[in-house]
Amino acid sequence: MEDQPRVRHVLLFYHLEDDTISVMEPPIVNSGCVQGKVLKRHRVPKASQDDGPKDAATASYWHWTDLNVGGSVWLYGRTYQLASCDAFTREFLERHGISVGGEIVVPADPYTQEQTRAMQRQTQDVDGHSPSAVLYQGLDKLGRFLAFDRQVLRFFAVWQDPMDPMHEKRYFKVLFYLADGTMEIQPEYKVNDGHYKYPNLLARQLLPRGGLLPADLPSFRDMDCYVAEDLQVGSEIEVLGRRLRLFDCDGFTRDYYAARLGIVQPPSVPTESPAPAPLVQPLPPHNGFGSPEDSLRSCLHLVPRRPCPSHPGPDDRPLRYLVRLNSERPHDLARRFVLSYQTRFGFCTITELGRRNSGREGGRFFGPRLIEKPDSDPMQPQPEYYGPADFAIGSTVVAAGCHFIVVGADLYVYKYVSERKGDFQEELIENLADYMRKEGLLRRDSE
Repeated sequence: MEDQPRVRHVLLFYHLEDDTISVMEPPIVNSGCVQGKVLKRHRVPKASQDDGPKDAATASYWHWTDLNVGGSVWLYGRTYQLASCDAFTREFLERHGISVGGEIVVPADPYTQEQTRAMQRQTQDVDGHSPSAVLYQGLDKLGRFLAFDRQVLRFFAVWQDPMDPMHEKRYFKVLFYLADGTMEIQPEYKVNDGHYKYPNLLARQLLPRGGLLPADLPSFRDMDCYVAEDLQVGSEIEVLGRRLRLFDCDGFTRDYYAARLGIVQPPSVPTESPAPAPLVQPLPPHNGFGSPEDSLRSCLHLVPRRPCPSHPGPDDRPLRYLVRLNSERPHDLARRFVLSYQTRFGFCTITELGRRNSGREGGRFFGPRLIEKPDSDPMQPQPEYYGPADFAIGSTVVAAGCHFIVVGADLYVYKYVSERKGDFQEELIENLADYMRKEGLLRRDSE
């Protein structure tokens, strides 16, 4: 508007009692000009702008006979066009034989017109044929505030910066205030996300379509702003060069659109990409040094750590079996051992039972440690170890280069296996049940 000429409307007063003239400019809100008294009351010389300075004796002054509608008056470098007069002035001039011309159409000030239109947009009723316009019909700014105050439509939006090499997604809350049609956009943050926590992406204001705000604020230009019908789940809005995608809204917003506007909001749109499968590093085979567990710990830590012992829990009662050596030497046939299996870690401990006058002292014979099966590949990352499923009565266990034959078990072993039928075969359960019946620890079904 600065390139266009300004049209200023003033009131010129001629005082008949002393032939003085004063000029007043009516105040206009936000006109950008100094208003009020433009020319104070005094006798104004009737001098042309081309004339030089004159003294008071030879100077002529403006008289009421020089003033008429349609004429112009030059006052101190400014030319005023006389467009109209009041009824008294017209009657006075005509009574003294002066023909007064008709009123001249006064051109409007372009800046004032633009300002008036902007003020009307803020105060007048919402026009148009949209459903929201029907809701606001007949409501002025105050009535709309009283009817829709504290009613806010809330959407959830996501924005992905195309210039970000990490393709990070930023989340926002889009608030639409029904009381005045303004919008506010607030970012959402996560803990330690590395972003400066500024309060708003867009302060509460009218948001023009296209997302670019005018350079001069407040602006008096006609702006096509977003309305409630433009906000739907799955659509995009442009805000300050960013395209925000609306992916969800709250329950009040869905109810408002359905009840007031007749619009059913689509269901929530997923924004998170499926998480990639976790990268699992394959374990290298056993290098032949130490046990496979030692090789595994060297892969987990630069300096291998010894396993931390844990206290046994209520379900960590060991499973105990009676075993004997499978040997051709006569003095080994009478030796008996107890194989204890720890259910939490799978460690096996073999303890020899002391016997009087045998020449051998009972005590720990092997373990505790994991016992690999003879057919297990020692170069595999996870070799196969003995477990309760392998300790049937009559089976053979190879440990420390010796072959042991399982010849018995306590009653707790049978209870442990029978309570976990899904983990053990039926043949193993029947094998232990027959042994328990034979030893009298379990009654037969027919008894």
